[in-house]
Amino acid sequence: MPMYKWNVLGEYNPKKDVVSLILESRGIKDVRTFLKTPSLNESFNGFSADFKNSLVKAKELIFEAMENEIPILIFGDYDSDGINAAAILYNFFRREKKYEKIYRFIPNRFEHSYGLSKKAIDESLEEIKKQEAGNDGKGNKKDRKEKSEKSEKSDKVLFITVDVGITADKEVAYIKKLGHSVILTDHHQKPDKVPDADVIVWNDDVCGSEISWILSKVLGSKSREGVAYAAVATVTDLLPLLGFNRVVVKRGLEVLNSNPPLGYKKLLEAAGIKDIEITTYELGWVIGPRLNASGRLQSSEDSFRLLTETDEKVLEELAQNLNSKNIERQEKTLEMYDMASEIDENNLPKIIFSSDEKYHEGIIGLVSAKLTQRYYRPSVVISLSGDYGKGSVRSIPGINIIEVLRKFEDLFVDLGGHPMAGGFTIEKKKIPEMKKKVSDYVEKNFGDEVFNPVLNIDLEIPSEVISVDLLNEIEKMKPFGMGNEQPVFLSRGLGVVSCDVIGKDGNHLRLKLYDGEKYQRAVFFGGKRFEKDFEIGGRLDLVYSLNKNEYNGNTYVDMVVKDYRKV
Repeated sequence: MPMYKWNVLGEYNPKKDVVSLILESRGIKDVRTFLKTPSLNESFNGFSADFKNSLVKAKELIFEAMENEIPILIFGDYDSDGINAAAILYNFFRREKKYEKIYRFIPNRFEHSYGLSKKAIDESLEEIKKQEAGNDGKGNKKDRKEKSEKSEKSDKVLFITVDVGITADKEVAYIKKLGHSVILTDHHQKPDKVPDADVIVWNDDVCGSEISWILSKVLGSKSREGVAYAAVATVTDLLPLLGFNRVVVKRGLEVLNSNPPLGYKKLLEAAGIKDIEITTYELGWVIGPRLNASGRLQSSEDSFRLLTETDEKVLEELAQNLNSKNIERQEKTLEMYDMASEIDENNLPKIIFSSDEKYHEGIIGLVSAKLTQRYYRPSVVISLSGDYGKGSVRSIPGINIIEVLRKFEDLFVDLGGHPMAGGFTIEKKKIPEMKKKVSDYVEKNFGDEVFNPVLNIDLEIPSEVISVDLLNEIEKMKPFGMGNEQPVFLSRGLGVVSCDVIGKDGNHLRLKLYDGEKYQRAVFFGGKRFEKDFEIGGRLDLVYSLNKNEYNGNTYVDMVVKDYRKV
């Protein structure tokens, strides 16, 4: 296990309830409001006036386009956030507004690269032209109403970008030059020069799907499915589950557990999940990877259709296909990770680089994430093809990786991302120069302390306070996720009573511990390799979270081991 530095955030006070102590130590000033969860309207009121005004301008432009029967193109992205964002608006126009001139385009990462590109713009416009002419592009005439006089007067298209576009200055200018309008909705980090779109709806506190969902509500949507789509994207895009994000995920989980979108229901069933409570775990580790798998290996077409089709048999087939693609994706990830992780752990650089022509472009982000998780270093993984390399980057707290890369922006063909993750295209011949400059910058500007992992612990508590009642109180803090993590505790001097190997593959440990007053149950997932440290009669300081375990009609509380030290 990594040698974590333990950072205890709060101080235990037996006269105060544990949940209040946790939230106060996390900087939550109004504990009662946090636990009550404000309404969506109350949360929306916290947004800036600029954001609200941009939504009003977007609404006006959209209604004007609809009144004049102008084609509307939803231009998305091939990841979970981009797919959900596009589906939210597409379903609104198609199902609720019954607007026939609604189109969508999701780029293929292998053909169009990321975001808006001239090739993607041209292809999307060509597809609209074919469909507007009543031809599906395969020579088959469609049964469509004759074009109205209004639409014949103009070949104009209204582009609505979702989850992309804030860095696409030249591409937006190209769209405008062709005579079209652009509503740009995005949440990625703004560059110094933003595109000259007709309207920019931008907010970096939320994800692209949340912006799409908010826009749909401003336009008059009554659908409950949209908030479920936005919840999935919020979790998969690793946004902090505080404020508006927390409310969206909580409301989205209510929908997913009561009347889920049929596509998501079929996807969960294909993954073997049925008749259980859907939590943020299922959003981030079951739905998200399967939505992303399609776009990583081929195209995101099946994922988009899963969220927009209505035929149950079609949805079952799509869900099974996405599940199979995810298995293939997992195999390729492990194969590439084995190649990329051949690193001298005794001489780790402050930023890891790995490039190879064998790397699959759609998997490099996952490999980068695994490298960063294992070595606690920013990592850059580059897939080489021809004269270019496609790179994916992951970072650690304290290093804003997109800010670092933008200091050398002239070396990249394109570049975008967040403080913790990014992606780029670069000419192969420039990779050595980029690697040296970025490595030198990180080496010079970030001290060794940044690269020592810290394990934040909410409270040090006597283990005798652990109970089902305490766990029920803690569960009022849900949904857990980034920014609102499941509480972590420290208890000292626990005696080891028993240690048993468990699990189908024999990789986990079941522990029985004694604190001097009562026995406690603990489980250590992946702990088999540390079995020798848990000698009967030995004593431990234990860092853990709490989990409810229901068995044979009884409810138990398990301490889930995060870290430990022998004493």
